[in-house]
Amino acid sequence: MLSIIEKEIQSLKEIQKCSRKVIEEAPEGNLRCAINKGCYQYYCGKKYLGNEKKEYIKQIAQKEYCLKLNRQIERYLQKLRELQELYENNSLEEIYRTLHPARKCLIKPFIKPREEIVEEFENKKYQGKSFAEDDITAYFTMKGERVRSKSEKIIADELFRYDVPYKYEMPIELRDRNRKIKIYPDFTALNRRTGKLWLIEHLGMMDRLSYSENAMHKLDIYEKNDLLIGENLILLHETSGDPLSTIVLRKYIEMYLI
Repeated sequence: MLSIIEKEIQSLKEIQKCSRKVIEEAPEGNLRCAINKGCYQYYCGKKYLGNEKKEYIKQIAQKEYCLKLNRQIERYLQKLRELQELYENNSLEEIYRTLHPARKCLIKPFIKPREEIVEEFENKKYQGKSFAEDDITAYFTMKGERVRSKSEKIIADELFRYDVPYKYEMPIELRDRNRKIKIYPDFTALNRRTGKLWLIEHLGMMDRLSYSENAMHKLDIYEKNDLLIGENLILLHETSGDPLSTIVLRKYIEMYLI
């Protein structure tokens, strides 16, 4: 929720910035509008503005729209900042955090302190996919774990540099055509600030037909299990001609994971 609030605040600020520029560059004057015999008419005060003043009319109308818009945006921003402060105070988390340890062990919290969420995630044990015996590739991350490609090493190392907790090929159980199956996302990452989990899939050979067909089926399974791109799934891709972009990767990390 906190990340949604922050995005909305940023979006409104960008709109506000653009509308202020329009206001600053617009000419003086106020517009009055009327309809006469089915035709629109425009006035500045009592002065009629003919068709030769069309550009001036547009600029004044845009300015007056932006003035109204900015006033409303300020009201929205005030409420959003109040909501942001409420979430940042973590008062709901404090209820569990401040309990006596003897009471804590009796309770399953609905809202767990984020530091506990991070600790549990980092300490979680799991069995990932094994490597084939004839697989002689040797890609090792900064954390010392073996991955399957140079691009996966790049992704893992960028997550590590940004201090994003992640798991490589940690299995999850999903449904596919009325049966339970085990899926191994390339990475499962945790936003320390929000406590939200994200899956990261790297589609590394999209110019190969068989690979792309399997990748699309995997994405179809994700979507049918409510794991959606931009909501809880980050999708990276490359082909032999267009390698993984670290610039795009960092944008995704900065947008969703920190």
